[in-house]
Amino acid sequence: MNENDNNLENETGFSGRLIVVSNRLPVSIKKEANGKWSCKMSSGGLVAALSGLKSNFIWVGWIGAEIEEDDRKEIKDLLWKDYSCIPVFLSEKVANEHYNGFSNGVLWPLFHYLPGDLDYDDRIWNSYVEANEKFSSVVAEILKPNDLVWVHDYHMMLLPEILKQKKPDARIGFFLHIPFPSSEIFRVLPCRKEILLGILNCCLIGFHTYDYARHFLKSCTRIVGLETAPNGVYFNDRFVQVGVFPVGIDPDKFFESLKTTQVQNRIKELKQSFDGTKVLIGIDRLDYIKGIPQKLQAIERLFQKYPEWKGKLVLIQVAVPSRQDVEEYQKLKKEVEELVGRINGLYGSIGYSPIHYLFQSVEPSELTALYNISDAALITSIRDGMNLVAQEYIVCQTENNGVLILSEFTGAAQSLSGAVMINPWNTEEVADSIHNALLMPLEEREEKHQMLLKYVTKHTASHWGLGFVKELNKASSNADKMVTIQKLDIDKVVDVYKQSKRRLLIFAYDGTLIPYNNVPQLSRPSQELLNSFDTLSNDPKTDVYILSGRDKKTLSEWFMGIQIGLSAEYGCFFKLPESTEWEQQVPSMDLSWKETIRPLFKYFTLRTPGSFFEEKEMLFTWHYRNADPIFGSIQARELHLHLDNLPLDVIVGDKTLGVRSYNINPLSSMKKVITDTIPKGLDLILLIGDTHIHSSELPTFDGKIFNISVGKKSVKDSYHLSDPAEVNYLLNRLEKISKDESCAPAPDN
Repeated sequence: MNENDNNLENETGFSGRLIVVSNRLPVSIKKEANGKWSCKMSSGGLVAALSGLKSNFIWVGWIGAEIEEDDRKEIKDLLWKDYSCIPVFLSEKVANEHYNGFSNGVLWPLFHYLPGDLDYDDRIWNSYVEANEKFSSVVAEILKPNDLVWVHDYHMMLLPEILKQKKPDARIGFFLHIPFPSSEIFRVLPCRKEILLGILNCCLIGFHTYDYARHFLKSCTRIVGLETAPNGVYFNDRFVQVGVFPVGIDPDKFFESLKTTQVQNRIKELKQSFDGTKVLIGIDRLDYIKGIPQKLQAIERLFQKYPEWKGKLVLIQVAVPSRQDVEEYQKLKKEVEELVGRINGLYGSIGYSPIHYLFQSVEPSELTALYNISDAALITSIRDGMNLVAQEYIVCQTENNGVLILSEFTGAAQSLSGAVMINPWNTEEVADSIHNALLMPLEEREEKHQMLLKYVTKHTASHWGLGFVKELNKASSNADKMVTIQKLDIDKVVDVYKQSKRRLLIFAYDGTLIPYNNVPQLSRPSQELLNSFDTLSNDPKTDVYILSGRDKKTLSEWFMGIQIGLSAEYGCFFKLPESTEWEQQVPSMDLSWKETIRPLFKYFTLRTPGSFFEEKEMLFTWHYRNADPIFGSIQARELHLHLDNLPLDVIVGDKTLGVRSYNINPLSSMKKVITDTIPKGLDLILLIGDTHIHSSELPTFDGKIFNISVGKKSVKDSYHLSDPAEVNYLLNRLEKISKDESCAPAPDN
């Protein structure tokens, strides 16, 4: 282990291997004339950001081209030996449809608030799934128990779930480098649920800004119906942490570059070329999210409104080529070049062009010099995940204290409070902001620059990388320590059931025997379910009870003719298996409290579209399953606060709030049943679903108790089943045993 590895361990407390997964490896490969392959380190945003981690790690990614089978071993060996990289090999078709088709043709425009540009079809979605499966297979092959897996960006949003299926104990983090859109935009995506479930199988999910994290959490609530907190999501039996980690740059790289003779000479040349002229700098990929047309329109308006700048101001606009084979980008290039030509034609002269337009990549040394000599940087992105150009400009402004003019639609805007904020769609505002920035007093420029420089030099790429790994290690360790509710081994229960002499089966109804329904009246038991209970109730060794919040009339109708025990309105009424009469479990009481509750429930029903309430003999229930999930939850919390101030018992259900008199004990009836059954040899109790009974509250007996939650896991339960389908499967298994026992010949005396 080298010194850098020790640095990672010292900073994060993590001593294992870090596996970084991204769409592309940070290496370009080339086949030489002699038939041998050579590799070269690439540049790029993620490469620059992770270089600040200052640690050796394993990088998994696509190599950028389809590789023949015969060449794969040589390339794998070369990449591993020189760069600690492991390639993922994809066919040209899958790679193209995954990257250009789905990732950049669907997710990129949607996540940047351009849903009209969506080009979705099942073919490219299938390739996206296949590519994520290939990546996960490669990671699964090399994964060791103490490894951390850090998955990057929108190309890999299904990988965490697929990898978890292969390696359930994998410790995975995911970071999104682009914006996460509002739930109203995200819900347009046909495969929206699959994407969310894909990344929810992580220990930590990271975003650049709180806005992006907030949008993700709202999507989890609205689309998947999950409960969220400000810092995470409750998913299955885990808490998935969600954090904000604004990415930075490596300032030292620019500070060192500024000291070189090459850069210093270039700075002198540029200053001479633009002597007496104010210089605006714009560095962008030629992408529709970067707002280059909006920038040029603002420059045109500046010259119209402030003609004194003619001959005294230039914009150096570097447009780095991007996806030139895509029609939308070709149209953008044409639009930009037409705007440049028009502005230069209208406001230029012989020897003076107001816009210096470079459609090319620029060497780092040239970029550093351009940043340094500029009086202001103009960033007009209409939507941008972060935008590191802003930070690069700040650290290169060692003398001028230049002004940063920054779009409020960049992620960087939430961090760089010393910038001049603009709305790129407001051409007039941008023109005025440029004018004012160029005339800003030196003292104000210095104050803003120092504020920005302090932030950028502290929140570096290294700070970002180490911070994420530290939180991922902590989140994954906490996940290991969480109390896990083990899945019920149905075969084991069946074996215990076979051996038992006297059994007591207690079921909840909604969400346990049948799925929750938006219309409660439609949740009737199926004929198959009724047949199962009929068989079990005819078994002399088995007693069956259903505990429900429903009224006694409904339960009597649904289970008519079946000899099972029923509890209605959460224990207010009770019916024994052999009886047709309901017993009220509480003495006659004053029900005047209902006059207080009724208008309160009516009020919340009126103000919460989609909600309704039921009034039963001794129970009020407010349902908000059909309401907007976020607004419904807010209203439920407010209603709960009102009810807490009253001398009543509040029952919190799944998307329901119930209220009844406080002196009703739902356990009293079941305790009596158990007490009466113990002398008959009771040796097995199954508590299945949200029965509101805990095994510790029951009378002691010489036998086994299985406390089983269904769907949402509960720490009070020892086991869990995923859904009513699994409960019905268990029920069918138990029914078969009871049926076989009833058909078996009586033992000889």
